[in-house]
Amino acid sequence: MKKVNNMMRKFLAMIISVAIMVTGIFNVKAASDTIQLGNATKTGDYIAGVSFYYKVTEKGKYLYCLNMHKNTATNVKAKMVKNSKNITGGLVYILKNGYPNKKITGDKAKDYYITQTAVWWYLDKTTGSTNLGEQFKSDGSDPQNLRPYVKQLMTEGYNHRNDSIGHTDTKLAIATTDGQLVLQNGYYTSADIKASTMKNLSSYSITLENAPSGTMIVKNGEESVYSKAFTMKTNESFKIKVPASSVTSTDLSIKVKASGKGNASYMAYEYQPVDSSMQNVALLEKIEKDVSSELQLEISSSKVTITKVDANTKQALAGAKLVLKDANGKVLANWESKATGHVIRNLANGNYTIEETSAPTGYAINKNITKFTISDSNRDVKVTIENAPKKVVVNIIKVDQETQSPLAGAVLVVKNSKGEEVARFTTTEQPYVLTDLADGTYTVEEASAPQGYVINTNKVSFTIDDEHQSHQVSFVNAKETIVPDTASVSTTILYILGASIMGAGILYINKNGKRA
Repeated sequence: MKKVNNMMRKFLAMIISVAIMVTGIFNVKAASDTIQLGNATKTGDYIAGVSFYYKVTEKGKYLYCLNMHKNTATNVKAKMVKNSKNITGGLVYILKNGYPNKKITGDKAKDYYITQTAVWWYLDKTTGSTNLGEQFKSDGSDPQNLRPYVKQLMTEGYNHRNDSIGHTDTKLAIATTDGQLVLQNGYYTSADIKASTMKNLSSYSITLENAPSGTMIVKNGEESVYSKAFTMKTNESFKIKVPASSVTSTDLSIKVKASGKGNASYMAYEYQPVDSSMQNVALLEKIEKDVSSELQLEISSSKVTITKVDANTKQALAGAKLVLKDANGKVLANWESKATGHVIRNLANGNYTIEETSAPTGYAINKNITKFTISDSNRDVKVTIENAPKKVVVNIIKVDQETQSPLAGAVLVVKNSKGEEVARFTTTEQPYVLTDLADGTYTVEEASAPQGYVINTNKVSFTIDDEHQSHQVSFVNAKETIVPDTASVSTTILYILGASIMGAGILYINKNGKRA
């Protein structure tokens, strides 16, 4: 299923990179079906005494007469002649390379004169008309030496008489082989992007939309930070590199927009005045076509959210120290957990592990190794790592030194390493239980002994850490020993001895007295 998803993803990316790119926006300036002719001004008689009138539209565009023998067309409407036989490749060439598109002598009046007479001479040669006489074309007066210009322009037009007419179509489409940017060395990098179709353009402009800060353009082997539109030429390609540190979304689209203005093409149109006695005229229109193309590039980045929680309450825990490693055991990140969770972005596809190196205060370290995988179909990963509260149990009991039997009545004190009292209690025949002690070293001291026992001045120590969560503490007491008063004993003995002597003396006297 994953393989199918990956193939579908790439297929969609290809559709995006191909389908969107051919969209074009056109701005073509077309000729009007009708025009309004304006006033006319007489020219000089530069060659063989021939003179005529400048003809312009009401808006000032220059017109050229197609029949010298008719009245000058002025101040009337004129309608376009469809499929005109007079409009040929040669005529278009003459108007395109004559006045006002090109400077011939630098004198506007002379340049218009040269262009108009070249049109008549060209029509005479191609249609058999008789607009200009032989004197004009050969040996008539030419004090300004304009005949060579007229003849040259006419001859060039004649040489282009069979050229196709109409505007040159302009096309632009940009494309890339993969619409997905790939993470490489800290950058999401595109495949080559270039014009797949380019007609009647010498260059085009590229702009980016929604490109993150620091986006780079790689063109002709050189990298530069994208800041504004840049120009591409035919057959050039470029790449886009987006710093992974700037990608803060798992799905990001960058629009690449190409735009260009086609090389100018020209088309001539014939107009017939509503007054048929007036000359038909030719109008040259410059046609420029604006084209554009768009390409959508996708960044599908990864996002891993790691949260530490209490195993019982499932509430977020701060203070755990964790480390992220890749499949080769290389350390990629170290961090300390926060109540809001920790986010790691832009990991490449692959297998990863998270290990806990230090637990939050009051919690046992989680020695399990958490594993997860980043793939095309698994890019937004949520990892929860639990910590169990420490189950500290310390049993303290008072016992007789000889019999090891429990003793009640002793007052014991438990202190931490700072000498602070954390518990004080009187012993019973049951152990006294302490729980939820923080890591550290503690001492048990006796404040007073049970009746009939001697106080124990020793201190018993125990330590709470990850390896020592429970302790059994036996605090012993010895019974009191009664020692006799030696002075009293001596006096008693003397009394007994004296009494014995006295008694013995009395018996002796009595016995001897009877004998007498």
